[in-house]
Amino acid sequence: MMETAAGKMRDKKALLRERLKRQGSMLLAFSGGKDSFFLLQSALEALGAANVLPYFVSTPFTGEAARQRVAYFQKRMPFTLREIRLDLFKDIHVRQNSRKRCFLCKKLMFTALKKEAKRFGIPMVADGSTVSDLGENRPGRLALEKLGIASPLKDAGFTGPEIAAELKKQGIKDYFLTSSTCLATRFPYDLILNAGQIDAIGRVEHDLLKRGIYPLRVRYMTDGVRIETPEANFQKIMAVKNDLLALCKIHHFKFVTLDLGGIKSGSWDDLPVDSAAIIVYDGL
Repeated sequence: MMETAAGKMRDKKALLRERLKRQGSMLLAFSGGKDSFFLLQSALEALGAANVLPYFVSTPFTGEAARQRVAYFQKRMPFTLREIRLDLFKDIHVRQNSRKRCFLCKKLMFTALKKEAKRFGIPMVADGSTVSDLGENRPGRLALEKLGIASPLKDAGFTGPEIAAELKKQGIKDYFLTSSTCLATRFPYDLILNAGQIDAIGRVEHDLLKRGIYPLRVRYMTDGVRIETPEANFQKIMAVKNDLLALCKIHHFKFVTLDLGGIKSGSWDDLPVDSAAIIVYDGL
């Protein structure tokens, strides 16, 4: 008899719980996303609060929207959250914004987390990656693998949609079930990053998110922004057009465009790469 979806979910939860209990303790990278929240719930249930250390890594690329997500989940399930602040702009290689940017950022973030874990005598540092992440272009995964970061959800076979469905049953609002990425992804590769532009993009995007327009990405373009969102949101964008234009003007964006192709993951990855730009991951 074919196993039911509910049965498969029970098996995955049991496998996750078994592996977590076997580990005994963990330091968890909590991003404020649905997947790391689900892992946190599971870890607290399996190990108890004394054996789980959730950490939020604050960088210039996180933005206000990420903090809003963190605050929302803390209200849903109060827990003690530690924070590490990293000024990624101190690293010239990060500022150069090459196609290695995800790899470099993850390397810096999780190296810092591993130091914290060592300080507390915790052998396991974990993140909220799922099976769904394996099918996407995620250079950051290589950094996690090289650093020996555990991904319990992935190992137990969980997918992003499965986790979203589980959390929806708990009453988690739809917005907090959508994915969120760091603000560096709003900029084309090889454009030197600076704090002012990243902050401006983050403020424009957060303003639209507060108006209930999501999923959403506000991408940087020369002298302006390109808004990516599903076609169902186009009328919502037009309804706040004047406010949007005024806000963009404050941040010195001359042009405001709406991408008719909708929202796309990895917008810059589809651009052609010449042979001189092929990435070699090293130095870890």
